[in-house]
Amino acid sequence: MISHDSRIDWLELNPSATKLLFRDKRRSLNLFDIATQTRTTLLTLCSYVQWVPRSDVVVAQSRADLCVWYNIDATEKVTMFPIKGDIIDIERTDGKTEIVVDEGLQTTYVALDEALIAFGSAVERRRFERAMDILETLPPSPEAEAMWTTLAHLTLQARRLHIAERCFAALGDVARARYLHKINQ
Repeated sequence: MISHDSRIDWLELNPSATKLLFRDKRRSLNLFDIATQTRTTLLTLCSYVQWVPRSDVVVAQSRADLCVWYNIDATEKVTMFPIKGDIIDIERTDGKTEIVVDEGLQTTYVALDEALIAFGSAVERRRFERAMDILETLPPSPEAEAMWTTLAHLTLQARRLHIAERCFAALGDVARARYLHKINQ
């Protein structure tokens, strides 16, 4: 059961039904993790929110900022873009995801990073080698670091130690990478 002190005006589950996004009348955006039963406030003054179709990526707007959570398990890692209008839609076609922004006299499109979106899909399907291949093509960034961390923990739990070793090496955690290397030999 979720306890909340304001009326909810929008809510939606992610495609795997493990996370619930909801916005209240005060325009506060919250994320509820069903497995851990924890609630996290993602954003205040949220005027738009939507899951990117067929992914666990969240797109939201607060004032003149477009906010994207490529890894919803690392809520503190948010990518922000300044925009001059209101988000009206998310289009996902031909391997490309774009946010449609109405700027009054014209409509603009903001492209999302398809590799970061694909990572989430690979992890959800437990295709850890594919997820690692995607991360290896990305430049260093806070989002990429959060995804390496997520993949490291998931592969440890799944006992896929050779992938976990690579993840900890990418994160610069030499001690864990060496320990896993010794185990893998």
